[in-house]
Parts: sequence; structure tokens; C-alpha cells
Amino acid sequence: MPKNYLAIDYGERRVGIAFASDSIGIAFPRETIDLSKKDLWAELERLVKANKITDFVLGMPIHPNNHPDSKQKVVEKFAETLHKKFPKIMLHTQDESYSTQEAVGAIPCSRSHSRPHSERIDKAAATIILQRFLEGNF
Repeated sequence: MPKNYLAIDYGERRVGIAFASDSIGIAFPRETIDLSKKDLWAELERLVKANKITDFVLGMPIHPNNHPDSKQKVVEKFAETLHKKFPKIMLHTQDESYSTQEAVGAIPCSRSHSRPHSERIDKAAATIILQRFLEGNF
């Protein structure tokens, strides 16, 4: 049975989402969830059901000296809640270092800080995180 992955680039304002199936092995940007407009848990529930998600891949900020910083602690707390809300879905973490910078470089005209560009960057960063996970595990 194929595995379907949902990658999450968690932020306190926006959450980037990407998708992949191990039958294809390529990550695709899905959407960006604006937390001021949508309920994250309802959106994740919708995405899990619609895509028959078997595994989450959560981007984890890793500080260069391996000491947890404030962002890492926020993402770890989110990971705990995610696991509690979706206990049957396997949760993996993936180092997200420089994924946003890589996404900025990959998207034309993304140096603008307008909302449409930020949303594209968030889901592109989630795609990069998921592709890294796929390449490291298959």
C-alpha cells in the first residue's frame, strides 16, 4: 500500500503544506494556510482525509550548534499536539535549515514580501523539506 506524505512547514502566522506519494517520490506544493483566516486543525483534518495521508513530515528548525532555540521549542510543542490529534499517522521530522532561503531563490520575484509571494514561499519551503525527507529515506 503506498504511503502518502503531508509535509508541514509550521509558522506562527502561516503554515506551508506539500504532498508526496512514495509511489511517485516527488514532492509537490499544496497550499499555504493563513492562521488568521483558517483553523489549522480543521484544514489538516480535511487534507488528511482528502489525500489519505499515512505520514506527516514536519520541518524542524535545527540550530547550528544543536541547542534548541525558541522557534524549535514552538515547533516541538506543535509536533506534540499534532501527534495527539492524529495518533494513527506516523510523524517524522526533517531538518528545515535554509529551506525558506532555498525557496526564495527558486521562486521568480519572490524577494517581495507581499502576501502572495510569502504564501508561495511557505508552500515551496514545505516542498523542499519533503523532498529532502524522500531523498534521505528512499
